[in-house]
Amino acid sequence: MEPSRPRSETEHERLGSGAGYESSPVAADPYRGTAPWQREGGSSWKRGLAGLGAVLLTAGSISAVAWLAFRDDDPAPEDLGEVISARCNITEADEDAGGVDPMEPGAPAERSIATVQTNYGDIAVLLWGDLAPCGVEAFTHLAQTGFYASHACDRLTTQSVDPTAILRCGSPGLDPAAEEETDETYGPGWRFQAETGMAGNDVADVLALVTDDRGRAGSAFALIRGAAIPTAGVSVIGGIVDGYEVLDQIAALSTTVAYDDVPPVPVEVWGVTVTDLGDLPTGPDTVGENTPTAAGTTGTAAPTADPTAIGTATSTPGETPTR
Repeated sequence: MEPSRPRSETEHERLGSGAGYESSPVAADPYRGTAPWQREGGSSWKRGLAGLGAVLLTAGSISAVAWLAFRDDDPAPEDLGEVISARCNITEADEDAGGVDPMEPGAPAERSIATVQTNYGDIAVLLWGDLAPCGVEAFTHLAQTGFYASHACDRLTTQSVDPTAILRCGSPGLDPAAEEETDETYGPGWRFQAETGMAGNDVADVLALVTDDRGRAGSAFALIRGAAIPTAGVSVIGGIVDGYEVLDQIAALSTTVAYDDVPPVPVEVWGVTVTDLGDLPTGPDTVGENTPTAAGTTGTAAPTADPTAIGTATSTPGETPTR
């Protein structure tokens, strides 16, 4: 299944305002057009997965929608910064947020668990280090340096079909409530070439890095609830294995089914921890017995005083993660 053609910005804004959908709505462009750092004046994926791996769904078996690629139609090669490392093509970027030293590219663990701690609970993500080594290495590095600690998520997109919720976070220092678009960016001070091997493949419940038209990523990421088809404009680096209900609660913060704006109630990331699978403790699942589904979610969401406990989860290719 090929990704659907991205809608125009005008169509997207109409959908985000709650207007009726046409055949296949697309996910939101978090920059409402050109990525800030690209504006003028500014600065063979593996088929076999053993054990815990990506959940790939047969094309046509779900009501999936294609993500809108975050790309600029007017490339400006002169905007690229000085190359820091040839591996992962790490380059400097002029950022307005406090940066951190660039990662030293290596070989990340093939599988590790990232726990995104929010004020609504924890979301566990299985990182695919063998499928997206540069993306996983960068995300892990930023998590371990504390870059993601204590920041507000800046965009929430919800709709009645999959993906039912897209939560964008990972830009500390950015004021989600800012009314005017600026040229300021809030990444770590460098960019790297992210992997796009999953473009065009059906996936479900994943974590993706926000990239530009050259496939470069910084620190911004999106948590996707439900089925979707990534384009080459985003980089999928892992699958959600626990905390589905947390994203469902966050999606329920909106009083309308179709929503695309700053979260109506603040959603905060307290921090991100990454643990190798071999270092995880063994024991029973403490979260619950049933795997929640995005469809039919009801109830009033309320932030927790502390992150909820994270249980273990397993998934196999072709199946929905079970807990």
